[in-house]
Amino acid sequence: MKLTPMDISNKEFKKGFRGYDIEEVDEFINEIIENYESLYKENSRLKENLARVNEKLEHYIKIENTIQNTLLLAQNAAEQARENAQKESDLIIKNANETAKKILDKAHNDVVQINDEYEKVKQEFIKFRAKFRNFMNAQTETFDELEKDLIKNYNVLEPLEEENYSNEIELTNKNIEEAEEIYTEDMNDIKSFFVKN
Repeated sequence: MKLTPMDISNKEFKKGFRGYDIEEVDEFINEIIENYESLYKENSRLKENLARVNEKLEHYIKIENTIQNTLLLAQNAAEQARENAQKESDLIIKNANETAKKILDKAHNDVVQINDEYEKVKQEFIKFRAKFRNFMNAQTETFDELEKDLIKNYNVLEPLEEENYSNEIELTNKNIEEAEEIYTEDMNDIKSFFVKN
């Protein structure tokens, strides 16, 4: 059982024969009471302080745990965000590469197709030019035959005027050559455009 200053103050002793001097005992007990009371109050104050410190310590421990948990969650969230960003960037790069490959393949196929068309049109033009030249030569031969027949049958002594006829043939040949040049230039422009792009 713990003693309080009040317990000491209220304590009564039995009086015995030839006992201690009552006044000395009372004075000493009073001194003990004062000292004990001071120590008791100091002890109570220290206990209260210790309780407050322990309470604060528990509070700070809780805060520390909360901060640690928050930091851990933040770390996990940052790691998750980094992984998601990496996956997303990889996917974007993959899609971009696939799209670029498709565009390049299509452009290449377009160039091949245009080259094929160019060669086809070129061959057709060469055939047309040859046929047209043959046609013009055949017409010239026909006109020459008609002229000979005319001279022979109608006794025409002077040759007919050839100037207009020759001019028309020259104009026709010139038109064919100009058409060839324009066609060649257009095809070269088209080929250059697709080579650059």
